[in-house]
Amino acid sequence: MKAALRGKITDMGDVIVQEIWHVKGRQLFNIRLHIGAPADTTAADRVVHGPTTPATGKADLIMDLMADQKVPLSVEWTDEIGNPTAAPAAATVTYTVDDATIINLTDNGDGTAVAAAVGTLGTATVHVEANVDGDIITGDLQIVVVAGLAERLNVVAGPPEEVTPDL
Repeated sequence: MKAALRGKITDMGDVIVQEIWHVKGRQLFNIRLHIGAPADTTAADRVVHGPTTPATGKADLIMDLMADQKVPLSVEWTDEIGNPTAAPAAATVTYTVDDATIINLTDNGDGTAVAAAVGTLGTATVHVEANVDGDIITGDLQIVVVAGLAERLNVVAGPPEEVTPDL
């Protein structure tokens, strides 16, 4: 979704010129993704569910997550300079993921979410979208699911070899 065009709009044929004036000192908002400490997943965390969205093709931040971990997500609000600020009163935040077979995403509906690896190695992008009085602010977190720590072993047999010669 894109915010509606506002300000002076001049249609130049192949392009549109948009002119917007801002009053000095007016606080414009940006969001930053805040990633919490990873924790071990449970079997319920690994059940694939939830809607997916097409990948945006961009990532504001990239992180690795072990295949048996989950991580809490939230947003931090900043002004146009990057200083921390309180969330706008009318802001709504939603989270989606582009590949639910890699990351099981739970949007808590309160501006936070949990991204849990389902066990499949690969890459998924979590997209966060904030709506502030009709203005849409977005961010993208690319999560690379990597193998966890060694916990089990498998015995691997090589190809059979003859021990006595054929007569």
